[in-house]
Amino acid sequence: MLAPLENRALLEREPDDAANERIAELENKNAALQHALRQARASQKRMATLNSSRSIEQANRIAALETRCENFRARIVELESGQAIIELGRQLMALKDANEHLIVAAQRVWHLDKTICAAHRECERLARERDNLALRLTCQAAELIN
Repeated sequence: MLAPLENRALLEREPDDAANERIAELENKNAALQHALRQARASQKRMATLNSSRSIEQANRIAALETRCENFRARIVELESGQAIIELGRQLMALKDANEHLIVAAQRVWHLDKTICAAHRECERLARERDNLALRLTCQAAELIN
């Protein structure tokens, strides 16, 4: 059972203009707050997506840098072990041997060139001598015929 209402005017009274204005004002504030909340959520979502992308990029960059760092560490260990110096020494010795062979070959080429030049000069001299002898023989044969 309901308790009797002592002041029915409270239920039946007409809303006054001030209350209507207050309600409209509160509804406008509520709508503005809802709009601001939607904008804030959208902005936070964009920022979360952007930060997530940045975080992934940074993680990838860190992974690449760690790989590079490991490669450098391995190279440092290799250099510190002296293996690189030993390998360079081997290469140097091989290059020295190749250089000595080239020097010997160059000297042989120089001697062969000098020999060829001397042989060429001798050929020219012999050709001149042959031509002179042929000319003398021709002249002597002509004198004998006359």
